[in-house]
Amino acid sequence: MKDHDANRHPGPWKVMRGDTEFTGLLVAVGFIVMGLVSMPIATWFVLGTLVFGGAVALLLRFRQKKFFGVVVAVIILFVASALWWVGQPPRRPSNVSFDALYVEPTNIPSKFHRSGYWLDCRFDEQSKVDRCKLTDSKGNSVFEDVFLPCVGQTPLPQSELVLAVKWTGTTWTQSDDKRVNVPAVYLKNGQTLLPQSLFAKSRQDAGCSTS
Repeated sequence: MKDHDANRHPGPWKVMRGDTEFTGLLVAVGFIVMGLVSMPIATWFVLGTLVFGGAVALLLRFRQKKFFGVVVAVIILFVASALWWVGQPPRRPSNVSFDALYVEPTNIPSKFHRSGYWLDCRFDEQSKVDRCKLTDSKGNSVFEDVFLPCVGQTPLPQSELVLAVKWTGTTWTQSDDKRVNVPAVYLKNGQTLLPQSLFAKSRQDAGCSTS
């Protein structure tokens, strides 16, 4: 009589327990790839994924069944905390206004350090123009220009210069020498402001209507 149990599949859990070291490394590599293809990430996040992968490998190898649920809960909590921390903007420099928004370029390769800027827009009462300024995480000014509405040239009053957090920072324009990256400024009133020095190119990148 044929023994059917001899050819029975060992089951997914036994197969997954076959190589715990490889599982840990796979988790670490997966987190690194996820970070690199999503957005610029901090150096500590990359290092954290390596440490996390090694910890997973050790826990899987030396775990005891009665502690398995606790271990899984701790790992999930650690991952959630790490992702929350990475998504937080850096500390606001003292010379940057409270209304400034932290944005990171989306048109350059990912870097292992923060490459974003604090964006602040103000109505210049003296010159009667809207000015926006980019400041790095250390408080150094890296770009400042007059910003014009995507349609029309009439400057907006300060009361209307309220940044749309969801959209500002999603569209960037790079100068011809690739030294300057400037975001299209989306406002809550539906208007879009673009840098005067890069207006033609910014208008195309932002998809402004030509009518």
